[in-house]
Amino acid sequence: MLMRSQRGLLMGLNSAMHQSASNPVASMLAGQMPMRSFAWTPIQKPFKHWHIVRGDFVIMNSGKQRNHVGKVLKVLRKKNQVLVEGVNYKYIQVDDEEMVRRKKTAQKEFPVHISNVNLVDPQSNQPTRVRIGFTEEGEKVRVAKKSGLIIPKPERVELKFINRIKDRAVTPLDTPVDEVLKKTYTGEDFVSIYNEFSEFIYKKEEKEKFLVFDK
Repeated sequence: MLMRSQRGLLMGLNSAMHQSASNPVASMLAGQMPMRSFAWTPIQKPFKHWHIVRGDFVIMNSGKQRNHVGKVLKVLRKKNQVLVEGVNYKYIQVDDEEMVRRKKTAQKEFPVHISNVNLVDPQSNQPTRVRIGFTEEGEKVRVAKKSGLIIPKPERVELKFINRIKDRAVTPLDTPVDEVLKKTYTGEDFVSIYNEFSEFIYKKEEKEKFLVFDK
């Protein structure tokens, strides 16, 4: 025969089980439904003004690779990140070159936040902040705050039109050089346009003569 304290304990357990079965929150708190945890990722608001472009040489200002100088390989403006040569290597699983069904471990560069890098001062080769200035000709340039020297942007010769088309082969869809400058438009022939319009009006009036309308 159960004692009064034992009966009260059993009644309390039954009521707790009933509440946890009907209420999912209570069941999670009771440990029957473990809550799944997710990694919190802060929302990155893209910066409006960027002083670092692809091809710049930057220096790391924090982390294990501090004072390491590398070339910017890629700029991720939506994520406020840059991919620097020789920085932030991580191991990844890639396919083997022998095209077999196996994986191998390789190192790959991963991007870092833009706040972890600075441009290199051309005078002292030290990290420096930059400001925007203008030359006498009105050209917009980057100026190092420490030395006051201009940090020129890298030459992007591969993006120029001549360099992009110099090795391109001629295809049947390309217009020949001799045909490009040929004058093919001689203007509108307003006399023929007037004659066509007059003929259209004449035919229209002739057809309207045979129309019969109920009175």
